[in-house]
Amino acid sequence: ALEDYNRIWGVINISAINQSGRSVTPITRPSQTAQEKLLRSIYLTHVDPSVVQYVEAHGTGTPAGDPTEAESLGSIIGNNRSPKMPVLKIGSVKGNVEMLFQQFVPISLLELTESECEDFSRPEIAQPLLFTLQVALTSLLKHWGIKPVAAVGHSVGEVAAAHCGGFLSLEDAVRVIYHRSRLQAKVTGGKMLVVGNIPVQEISEALGPYSGKVCIAAFNSPSSCTLSGDAVSVSALQKELAQLFSKRDIFLRVLHVPAAYHSHMMDPIVKEMMEHLQYLEKQKPEIEVISTLTGKVASADDFTTGKFWARHARDPVAFTQAIVTSAKEKENVVFVEIGPERALQRYITETLGKQTRVLSSLQTDKEYQTLLSLCEQ
Repeated sequence: ALEDYNRIWGVINISAINQSGRSVTPITRPSQTAQEKLLRSIYLTHVDPSVVQYVEAHGTGTPAGDPTEAESLGSIIGNNRSPKMPVLKIGSVKGNVEMLFQQFVPISLLELTESECEDFSRPEIAQPLLFTLQVALTSLLKHWGIKPVAAVGHSVGEVAAAHCGGFLSLEDAVRVIYHRSRLQAKVTGGKMLVVGNIPVQEISEALGPYSGKVCIAAFNSPSSCTLSGDAVSVSALQKELAQLFSKRDIFLRVLHVPAAYHSHMMDPIVKEMMEHLQYLEKQKPEIEVISTLTGKVASADDFTTGKFWARHARDPVAFTQAIVTSAKEKENVVFVEIGPERALQRYITETLGKQTRVLSSLQTDKEYQTLLSLCEQ
C-alpha cells in the first residue's frame, strides 16, 4: 500500500486465536472462559484497553452466543478501562446479513468509516484538521526551498497564514483555532450559499428585502460571493436569484456546513471569543500577510487581540481586496493554494485575470502527483 501510494484506512496490528476446531466446547455453545482468555492474551499484554474505541463483535445472533461475547468483552476490556474514558462502542452487522461471513467485516468497517467522515463538517473537527494540513504543507514546501513572500488566508485559513507568516507562534495559533472552532460549534442553524457568474454589486442590490436576515459572508471575486444567514431567508433568496438571473448562467451552490458563518448568527459567541483570545504574544513577522478581514497588509499587532479574531469570525471575508493587495506592485506573481483541494483558484483568476498563475499543492486522489508537480514548476 505504501509503495503504491494507496490511502491506508486501518492496520491489522495484532491477531490471536484459541479455537482449533477440536475444542470440547461446541461451536453452538461459546465459552465465556475461552473468550476471556483470548481477549486477555491481547488486551492485557499488547494493547491498553483504555485506548480501544470500537469493537466489531462476532455477533452469533443467538441467545447463548451474544450475551457470552458481551460479558467477556465487558470483563476484559470494560473492567480495565478508566471511568473517565468514553463509553466503549460495540458493533455487529452480522444480524443484518445473516450468515454471509465473507461480507460482514467489510460492511461494518465501511459503516464505521462513513460515520466518522460525517464529523468532517463539524467546525471543531474540520478547522483543526485544515489548520494542521496547511501548516504542515507550508513547512514541507519551505524545507524543499519553496518559500512564500506573502500569504493570504480565506476565512479560517488566515490562522495558518498568520502563523506561517511569523505573526503568531504555533502555540498561540493552536489556541486561536481551538477556541474559534469550539465556539463556532456551539452555533447551529442557518444556511450559506455560494453565488457565481454574476457581479457581486448586483447580488448586493438584490439583498435589500433581506436586510438583517442575509448578508454577504465572503467577497470571493468580482463575480462571486458567499451569502449567509437565516435558512428560510437564504432558501427564498436562492429561488429569487435563480429566476432573476435565469438567462445569465448564474451559479448557485448551498454549502454543506452546520451554521451560517460570517453573519449575525455568530453574534452569540463574539464576546466569549474576545475573552479567550486576549493577549496573544506579539511576534516578529517573517513575510507579508494580507488580512482578509481588512483586505490590507497586516501589522504585527493585528493578530494579537481577541477583538480581531472575534471580528474575523463575524465579519465578511474580504478575499477579493486581499488578492488585489497581494499582487500590487509585484511582477511575475505565482500563487500556490495551500489546502486539500482546489477551492480558491477560480476566484484568484477572476480577480486578477486568466493569465495569473495559480498552482495547487494537493488534489483529491492525486495528492502525491500534485505535490511533486508543484515542485517541478
